[in-house]
Amino acid sequence: MKTSLSRRDYDCIESVYVLSTDGWSARVKDIANRLKVAPPTAVEFLDKLTGLGIVEKGPSGYRLSEKGVDRFNEATRSHRLFETLLVRNGVSLKEACRISSTLGGPVDEAELEQLCSHMSHPNTCPHGRPIPMGGGHG
Repeated sequence: MKTSLSRRDYDCIESVYVLSTDGWSARVKDIANRLKVAPPTAVEFLDKLTGLGIVEKGPSGYRLSEKGVDRFNEATRSHRLFETLLVRNGVSLKEACRISSTLGGPVDEAELEQLCSHMSHPNTCPHGRPIPMGGGHG
C-alpha cells in the first residue's frame, strides 16, 4: 500500500525532479526557493521523503529514487489527464491547471486508466507536455 502524500510533498518531489535532472544537483537552498519556504522546512520535507524511499541524499544534493520517479510520473499523469478533461469540457486552461493542482496527488490507477481510455488516451496535456503512460502500458 502506498503512503499518502500531501500536496506539499508532491511539490517537493517535483522540485527535486526538476532540479536534479542532471544528477545530484538538487540543493536544499534551491528546493527551498522553489517551494518558497525556509531551508529548515525544506529539510523536513526531504527527510520525510528520504525516509519513505522517495528521495535519495547524495554528496552534493538530492535526487528522486526509482520509487520517487514512479510517484512523480503518477502524479504528473493524474494532473495532466484531469487538466485535459477539464479543458475539453470548457474550463479555461489556467483554471483547469489550478483545479488539477488541488487534487493532492495521483488517483487510483484503475480509475485513472478508465478515464484515460474514455478520453481516447491523449498523449499531451493542453500545455503540449507529454502525459506519462500508466502502469499497464509502455
